[in-house]
Amino acid sequence: MAQIGNCCNDPLVGVNDALCFTIDIADTTGTPLVLWNDATTFVINGTIMVENNGTIGVSPTAALTVNGTPIAGFIVGPGEAKSVTLNDINSIGIIGAGGTPAGSTASVKVSFSLNYKF
Repeated sequence: MAQIGNCCNDPLVGVNDALCFTIDIADTTGTPLVLWNDATTFVINGTIMVENNGTIGVSPTAALTVNGTPIAGFIVGPGEAKSVTLNDINSIGIIGAGGTPAGSTASVKVSFSLNYKF
């Protein structure tokens, strides 16, 4: 396996990637908006944070999906933020739900730190 900068004698090298971006979401009618996919064979662990900067009483909620499955209880309403640490992450998505009037959007910040060894 490759060694970053050839400065490590360990057979495995740890890597930490961090991403942060903002998306605008509306009601996705239950279909996740896929934000990230793992195209490697590495086991990836990490912490995911979702911050819903939408308007309370107007904007949709944002629910987190990992590996195509909604994370139980991880629904972020306007004005709220939540985070979760998970292992074996293969995909990350967001489901927008609700909003008044129909078609209302929310500005949602998604941050995640991914950790793996190769």
